[in-house]
Amino acid sequence: MIKVFVYGTLKPGEINYFICDRWVTESCPAIAVGSVYHLPFGYPAMVANGNGIAHGVVLSFADSTILQKLDEFEQHDPDVFQYHCPTLSLDAHQYQRQAIAVFNPDGISLGDAWAYLMTSTQTLQMGGILVPAGRWKGTIL
Repeated sequence: MIKVFVYGTLKPGEINYFICDRWVTESCPAIAVGSVYHLPFGYPAMVANGNGIAHGVVLSFADSTILQKLDEFEQHDPDVFQYHCPTLSLDAHQYQRQAIAVFNPDGISLGDAWAYLMTSTQTLQMGGILVPAGRWKGTIL
């Protein structure tokens, strides 16, 4: 079983859930240690650190090929990136897929799941705005 922690547009009910919904075998609310930032492109980035709690959903998949689909999806559109960040290198500001510890909302371990993360430096260079509650819902609030 492949588990992926999603905290932005891939969550059920968000605009891009359709990209993976037909392969989801299970979903459950989850949290992870990290900070969530709203990027100027209209979607978030998560930084894995001890400064906050990121709220999201763990999606489970039976087929590991979903990771290739999600890896392709989780790349910035070059034209949109250039418009918002003309002085930054696209290659240096992409998401990195990493395994992180995830928990149910009560803090009970769900094991590890893949997540698409950035560094604090990346999010700040792109003008990311911290989402204080760690709950991204299509806006910064």
